[in-house]
Amino acid sequence: MKPKDMESPPTARSGRAPAGVPEPTIIEPLPLNRKAPAERRRRNLWKGLLPAAILGAVVCVIGLLLNNLSKPSHPELMKTTDPVPGKPETPQQVETAKEKVPLLTEKGGKEEPRPAVAAQNQGAEEPKVEAALPPDPKPGESRKEKPQGNRKSLEERFHRHMSSGLTAYHENNYTLAKSELTKAQELKPNAREVHEALAQVEAAVRLQSIGAIQARAVEVEALEDWGKALDLYAAALALDGTLQFAVQGRERALERIQLDKRLQFYLEKPEALESDESLARALEVMNRAEGVEPRGPRLNHQLDTLRGILKEAQSPISVTLLSDNFTEVSVYRVGRLGRFTDRELLLRPGRYTVVGTREGYKDVRQEVLVKPGEAPLRVTIACRKKV
Repeated sequence: MKPKDMESPPTARSGRAPAGVPEPTIIEPLPLNRKAPAERRRRNLWKGLLPAAILGAVVCVIGLLLNNLSKPSHPELMKTTDPVPGKPETPQQVETAKEKVPLLTEKGGKEEPRPAVAAQNQGAEEPKVEAALPPDPKPGESRKEKPQGNRKSLEERFHRHMSSGLTAYHENNYTLAKSELTKAQELKPNAREVHEALAQVEAAVRLQSIGAIQARAVEVEALEDWGKALDLYAAALALDGTLQFAVQGRERALERIQLDKRLQFYLEKPEALESDESLARALEVMNRAEGVEPRGPRLNHQLDTLRGILKEAQSPISVTLLSDNFTEVSVYRVGRLGRFTDRELLLRPGRYTVVGTREGYKDVRQEVLVKPGEAPLRVTIACRKKV
């Protein structure tokens, strides 16, 4: 049904307008929006309910807090006397809490007398307080304290051995120092200070050993015991291969050992000087020995003896050869002498072989030993036996 003000004029029903009157424009009614008022009502409803919900949540939270504060299991909360906003205070509960938990008096002060009711309440609450205390330590817990005592004892023993070892080290008692530091190392194998202290002791012991070896080597060299000196220098180089005194001492000992052997050879076997080559080598050895400085008593004696042997080996001896003037005579190491009745030769001490040959006769051979310092010799050589 349309509203009255929206009805069409009478002329509209006929469908024709009077003459001279313009035809009216028909205006269609707009549809009504019925949803807008409902949405506004819902928004207004939520705006009214939201503050109430917030207030209810705050009241619940405050109620929970007050409930927890009123419990007697937490003495610390019982002491709180500040009023909680939004809820009436509960003075009776606070007062009871004060009576149940006695306040600590100042140090040195006396405890104030408490009412009988408070004392009864305290007696009633004592089992709860005792229940709240921690239980007595169990055997397992008491054993936990023992490792702490053991650790303390270990630390004391460790520091005692360390102190004794370092004191002995500074007093140059390296044997005691090493013993004490080793005991400390057994207590703490990974302690850095122990390793460093032991390294210092070992270095000091090594230096001490090297010094002792060097001093002993000097004494042995003075005695010209070069074999022992070589062993000492080898021991020093085993401790430290860069020791210059040991390197030079080893080379010196090797040279003196070789020189001593060659000198002793010519002294013990002077017949080795019969050949010119051996004599030349002996002279070379003597010259080398004379250039050694310093020379000890042994080397000086060897040189003096060798000089005398070489002098005799170089001093010729007169040897007269007698023949029949038909025999060809030759002397080994000297040469062919030919035919003669007598011939004098000056020969160095040594062994000589004289050979005579003649055609149709048997050869003859004779050994001649020329000794140093002996009188002149006469030797007959002639072929007399026919073949």
